[in-house]
Order: sequence, then C-alpha cells, then structure tokens
Amino acid sequence: MNTPISFLVKVATGLLVILALSSIVSAEDTLLPDLGDRESAALSPYEEESLGRAFLMQVHRNLPTVDDPILKYFVRKNLFELAEHSDLKVSNLTLIVIDSDELNAFAAPGGVIGVNLGLLIFALDIHEYSSVVAHELAHLSQRHFARRIDQARQLGVSHLLGFLTSAAIFAAGGTDPGLAAMAVSNSLNQNLSFKYSRTQEHEADRIGLNALTDAGFDPMGAVRMFERMRERFRFASVPESLYFLRTHPLTDERISDLRNHAQSTEGKKYEKSLEYQLMKVRVAHRYFDTASEAMAHTESLEGETLPEKYDLALALARNDQEIRAIELMEEVYEADPNSIVVIACYADLLIKADQGELALKVVEAALANTPNNEPLSLLKAHALRLLERYDDATRVVKRVVRQSSKDPDLWLELEAIAGLAQNIFEVHRARAEWYALRGQFPDAIENLQFAKKLNEGKSSILEASLNQRIQELREAAALNS
Repeated sequence: MNTPISFLVKVATGLLVILALSSIVSAEDTLLPDLGDRESAALSPYEEESLGRAFLMQVHRNLPTVDDPILKYFVRKNLFELAEHSDLKVSNLTLIVIDSDELNAFAAPGGVIGVNLGLLIFALDIHEYSSVVAHELAHLSQRHFARRIDQARQLGVSHLLGFLTSAAIFAAGGTDPGLAAMAVSNSLNQNLSFKYSRTQEHEADRIGLNALTDAGFDPMGAVRMFERMRERFRFASVPESLYFLRTHPLTDERISDLRNHAQSTEGKKYEKSLEYQLMKVRVAHRYFDTASEAMAHTESLEGETLPEKYDLALALARNDQEIRAIELMEEVYEADPNSIVVIACYADLLIKADQGELALKVVEAALANTPNNEPLSLLKAHALRLLERYDDATRVVKRVVRQSSKDPDLWLELEAIAGLAQNIFEVHRARAEWYALRGQFPDAIENLQFAKKLNEGKSSILEASLNQRIQELREAAALNS
C-alpha cells in the first residue's frame, strides 16, 4: 500500500516521465515530420529508436526490474522464438522484465518489450503466456505506436499532450507513477488515452496469432488466455494498474474472431513446457515474504510432478532443509539434464545451499556445450563468489557484460564482484555504465574520471578508451538536456 509520501514521489516520477517524453517530441521540429505518404508512420525507424532509448532510461531509473538471470533468460528465449516468426523488421529487441505481480505486458518503440512477472503468474501454460507476447510483437511490427503519435499530432497540441500523458503509463508498464500522472488532467485522459484502435487490435490479434501458430504454440492458448482475463473482470471494474486490459479491451467480438481463426488447428496436440512451469514456480516464490509462508504454500502439493518437486525444493531450501531440497531438485535435473533452464535452476539451488563446488562442476559441464551462455556464466560467477574466488568471478562477469552491455543489472553485478576483488577501477567503470543506462550522465562521467585517476601512468590504450567514452557521455548529456 502506498504511503502519502511514497505516492507523492510516484506522482513526481510520473511527471518526470511525461516531461522527458515531451522534450523528445517537441525539442526539434524535424522529430515529427509532416507526412506526405499516408501509409507511413509519423516516426522514422531512427526516431522510434531514439524514443525507445528514452523510455528505457526512464524505466531503468524508476521501475523495479528483475535481475534474476534465469527468469530473464527464459523470457528472452521465448520472445526471440516468437519474433523469428513475426513480421517484425527491427533487428534488435530489448527486453524489460518488471518485478510486479500485476498482469501486464507492453511494447514500446525501438523494439522494446516489457513483461511483468504477473503475466507468468496468470497464464496457465506456455501457450497462453506466448499469446500475449506475440500480440505485443504484432503491435511493434505494425508500428501502431507511431501511428497513434501521428493521430495525436494532427489533432492538435492538447491531444498530443494527452497522448504523452498516456504514454507515461505505457513507459511505466501501467504502474503507479504513470497512473498518478494520468490523473493530473482528466480532460486529456478523456480526449485521448493510449488505447489502440479497434482496427489495430484486430490486426495485432490476427498477426500475433499467425506468429504464435508458426512458432509451434497452440493458437487456442490466445483464446483461453483472453477468455480468462475477460471473465476475471467481467463483473468488476478493471484495476487502474492493470495496463493490459485498460489499453487492450477484450470484447466478445475479438475473442470470437480469435477462436474462428484458431480452430483450424483443433485436434493437434501441443506439449506442455516443463521450463515454463518451473518459471511459474520460481516467480511465485519471489512473492513469499517468509520461509513459513513458502512452506505453507507447499502443504497442498503432492510432490509427484517435476514442477511440484521444484516448488517443494525451493521452500525446503528457504527453511534450512537443504539436503532434502537438493534431493528433490536432482530428480528434476535428471529428468531433463539438457535444458539450460533446468540446469540453471539446479545450480542456483546448490549455490543457495552453499554447495559451491558442486554448483561449479554442474555449470562448467553445461558451459562446455554452450560456451558463453549468459545465465550459466553468471551462475558460474555466483559459485566462484561463494568459493571466494573473486578475481575469477570478476573475469567471468566482464565477459558477460561485453555480450550484453545494455543490461544495467549486469553492470551492477560487475560492480559488486569487482568490489569484493578489490578492483576499484572496475567498480567505477561498471558504476559509470549503470548510471549511463539510467540517463544519469553527470554521475557516469564522474565515475569514469575516478577510473582515469586510478589508471594514471598505467595504460595509454585504456586512457584513450576512457576519454572516448567520456566524450560520448558528454554528447549524450547535451542531447538529452
């Protein structure tokens, strides 16, 4: 529950999001050019990418994101699997996993996809879950966001401001800052909220369904998912925080249309996803406040299925019953020893049980087959950290960061492990990049200046690299001022 102070902070945060977005759209006349071709969108792909970067900075600065490498790996793998079968022309997708149990997902310009953990809680299987992700990818591929900006711009300044106010919710994934900001102007909210048009929703439904089917998922999963969402709130008002339903209203007509297009695959059998069920369990345990609450949750479980064994193992590990927890998790691991997700869950539990040597052995065996895999590499670093091999752990995380330099969580990871290794130079450099991804450029530059002092008289190549990065950050600061 929000305290009065925290609510005011969130209101201010929401307003900052709006101001940032407004500055992007109004700073230069060329950003939203007049359209000669009515089939094109108001924003060029480059401008969409710029807007996407601004969204990302606001999200990284203001929203609780998930740093769990296993959850992020699963969500990312599913996203790219669906993207391969979509009409998306964006070469790079950026995933944001929001640490919220609200049922939300969103798509932002520049190839940004946001998924709340609440989506994994609500969706019963991988097919239901994937249907929502495919729908958001369809909005991206059809550039619906750019078309809405065009509509707002042509209606006039007040409507454009209303659109940007609604876009604050879009950027925040439907959380309180954006919703509080939306309340600033009820008239603008009535004039233009960030809802896709009926035509755009039908277009996203059908294109998303095609991608879902082509990727090998059950298209009826979309029907089941949307029907359950509709039924859940049929006799109750949709919560203000439930962004997906407020901006993607589910009508009987839409669901009927989905069902008609999905029926062509009736009779075909679709496999269940053990990985998805494990991730549902993992998400559920994130929201248990105490070990006793986690144990109470497992009382109704029979412990026969693999997801139930993992469920019990997590609860037992949290309740200091590590030996039994590992025994249960070994059964899950032995059932599917080639799954990255299963291997990672097993290694993670071993680390939680202070079994660093065994965790390292499991992870290194898997990495021999999938070198540089991100979650396995990070778990290797966690095992090395447990064994107090801090320099080795730092080297592992540095390799991961080079692969995924746009992920602020990885820079925080590097900062922490480099600190344990007493590598203060890397601490400052990692902290600088974390600040940069949040748009806090003066702080980023300050930390790089500290790193430069630590490097004085040591490496001219490194000094040149630091100077170049400082110049890049100064230019970015000027552009965003």
